[in-house]
Amino acid sequence: MKHKIFYEREELFDVNMLITMIVKVKGGPSDDELKSAFDGAVKVNGILNSKIVIEPDGSAYYVDNDAPRSSFSITQDDLIEVKKREEKIRFRLEDGEFIRAFARREDDVTSIMFLMHHMGGDGKSLLYFIEDFMSVLAGQTREYKEIRTAETVDSLDPISKALLKHYNKGWNGQVFTFEDMDKAYESYWKDRTTDLQIEVIEKDEMTKILDECRATGVKYTSYLTAMLIRDEKDTQDIGYATDYRHDGNRSMGNQASGVSVKHKYDHGKSLMDNALKIQKKLAVKLDNDAKASYILNFSSRVDPTLYDAVCLEHAGTFHDKTSYKLAKLLGFKEKTKDYSITNLTVADIPVEYGRFKIDELLFAGPVVSYGKNIVSVVTCNGKTVITRHSRKG
Repeated sequence: MKHKIFYEREELFDVNMLITMIVKVKGGPSDDELKSAFDGAVKVNGILNSKIVIEPDGSAYYVDNDAPRSSFSITQDDLIEVKKREEKIRFRLEDGEFIRAFARREDDVTSIMFLMHHMGGDGKSLLYFIEDFMSVLAGQTREYKEIRTAETVDSLDPISKALLKHYNKGWNGQVFTFEDMDKAYESYWKDRTTDLQIEVIEKDEMTKILDECRATGVKYTSYLTAMLIRDEKDTQDIGYATDYRHDGNRSMGNQASGVSVKHKYDHGKSLMDNALKIQKKLAVKLDNDAKASYILNFSSRVDPTLYDAVCLEHAGTFHDKTSYKLAKLLGFKEKTKDYSITNLTVADIPVEYGRFKIDELLFAGPVVSYGKNIVSVVTCNGKTVITRHSRKG
């Protein structure tokens, strides 16, 4: 297997690309059961049985790997502190390391944290990996799933094509290596860390919120956006991650896109009125495939090594006139998105697996180079968990 890294190239050299999920499991699984379930889930996902190679011309591919490096560990350390430690340690993508998992026992609950590099897939991918993990834990057989990444129809407008041609023509074509990634991680994380704020909304409280939203025709994501920005004075640039699985497949791989809207909270209007305005702006983007897939089509036309340079510009270990200007344009330098929101809604995986049950699920997206306030939402077993992930330093 040789699968070209195309739409997801921007994630290859980004120094903050860990998707975090913590699942609280009831049923008392043993250490051996947990480790065996993890290995079994890895075996049935094609992308986790690959590694990444960068060719001399700068192109990059997923290729078959007979010795995957994803790992599972038992720990008694606080999982959030473990996350802060692990995010500073580069994933060895060239050896096939895409997921690090850590389990911690607390009374009758086993908390399992899955840290996945974005090159292993998107938020839905990790959710479906957890489904595989829980199913194997319960003794079920899972089918092998080939790698799947985004598939779009080219629909870029002429102005965007001309802009891309300008930047690509001005780029010197320098090829970067995994050693350059090492230097970027070492420099970037020397004086930085991240902060994760967690809010759990129980079912009764969430039902009241959703009833209020339905009464005014507001979707929860728009309501949440209005809640987040209501104390902001200036116009906010808000990015939204969107699912791009048109056929509903459950394979691992990056199959997400994104859209953005700008909104200045109108304090002369109600929260719901602001939410409705945000919702209308979102609908314009989401209901038009050319707009919904714009970021995918744009990124796929950037020279691959130029995208690497943009990420290294953000890390502070490389500088070039062309890559710096593109980094500014894309929000990797100076002005980033004010908020980046991902709502996985109700997790579309079972809660019960034999004697095991998911009690709670937490999801946190990475503090990507072009964002600063990362808000992630998922509902599972009647509990809605909202995280706010930010970078310090």
